[in-house]
Order: sequence, then structure tokens, then C-alpha cells
Amino acid sequence: MFLVKKFISFFLMPFPIFLMLIGIGILLWRKGYEQFAKKIFFFALVWITLLSYPPFSALLLKPLESTYPKINLNTPLPKYIHVLGSGHTSNKKLPLSSELGCNSLIRLNEGVSIYKSYPNMILIFSGYGGDDPISNARMNQKMAISLGVNPNDIILLEAPKDTEEEAIAAKKIVGNEPLILVTSASHMVRASALFRKSGVTVIEAPTDFQIKKEDTLWQFPSAGGLSRSESAFHEYLGILWNRLRG
Repeated sequence: MFLVKKFISFFLMPFPIFLMLIGIGILLWRKGYEQFAKKIFFFALVWITLLSYPPFSALLLKPLESTYPKINLNTPLPKYIHVLGSGHTSNKKLPLSSELGCNSLIRLNEGVSIYKSYPNMILIFSGYGGDDPISNARMNQKMAISLGVNPNDIILLEAPKDTEEEAIAAKKIVGNEPLILVTSASHMVRASALFRKSGVTVIEAPTDFQIKKEDTLWQFPSAGGLSRSESAFHEYLGILWNRLRG
């Protein structure tokens, strides 16, 4: 089911949809339906331009990122901090900080920052390795230790492949105790819902915000704008999938 979900979601992302529209247009053109093909080409161009336009991608992403504010460190906090997994690439020729993906590194830094704000806290790192021999949880552990975290204060969950599995695994660790959930701001709505569904009491600690200020209208379409749209599509599709499953 996990691989099927990933396969289907890939084709529902903005750029693959653009490529499919272009392919359909070429096929129709070769079949002699030139006027219809021109409409498909025009729609594909508008589609990719709009989703690459930063102010438009911000409109898609902002509702997700504005749901939860940054964590308040001036209030009493539970001892468990769960940092959700993201990507990495094991390569001994690179420094450890470059082996971790940007999302992983930002989430890790937030988790470690919270850990150092209070005594006697426990960091939970989760995430499998995919096609990498080392799990994302273990890579995060290595980086956290290099940043001064006590190895005895780290729990690894190396089996979970997605957020739902991470939530189920966390419940087995924390029981009825609450935890601080650290993940990307765009992912927090879906992640928090899945953790609560698994019976975990969550204090949200969003990080990795992509919308940092108001976008001006005088901008050109860009890869960064498209990336933000893809993040929004990924989360909305995930939310829809979870709602369909109840």
C-alpha cells in the first residue's frame, strides 16, 4: 500500500501533470486534432506558469503553514520531542550536515534547540532509509550527537515508512504522556492529525517554514515557486487520503 500510495501521488504532482498534458497534446496533434491539441498545450502552459508563480504558490501553502504558530518555550513542556524523518544520502565523502536533506537538517536543528532549552528531555528520531542502508533516524542521531546531545537521551524508530507509522510507533513509546512534535510547517496539519488519531497528545512545534514574508506581485515564475506548490499538493493529497480512510 505504501508503494502504491507513493506511485499514485507522484503522478498527481504539478510537474508530472504538466508533462502528461504535453504528452496528450502531442498525441492529439499527431492524430490530426490540432485545434484541440493547441488548447491542451495552452492549458499546460498556464498550469505550470501559475503553479510556478510565487504569490500563487504562497496562497496554496499559507493555509497549511499558518495553522500552528511556533512553539512557546516559556511554558512547561513534556519531556518527549519527536522529530519526524525526511530525506538523506549516505556518502562518507561529504560532511554529515550535507548528507542530511534540507528538511531533515532544519527539523533536527529545531528538535535539538528545544532539547537544550529544558533539562531531562528525550529526543525521538524516526524514519527508515528507503534505498539507503542507513535509516534517516540514525543519521539524525549522528548529527544530534555531534551537536552535543547525550546519546542516552535519544530513541530511534527506524522502521516507520510514513507519518502514520511514525505516529503508531511513537504511541508505543510515550503511552499516555504528551510529546512535542517537530516537523515542517506545511506537514504539521496532517502529521498532528495522524498522531492524535493514534492517541498521542501533541504539542506542535512547526519549523521549515517556506512562507517567511508576504510575496510581492512583481515576480517571475520560478523553480522555488513550483517547489512550494508541490509541497502544498503533497499535503492536500495526503489530507484527502486520510479523510477518505476516515
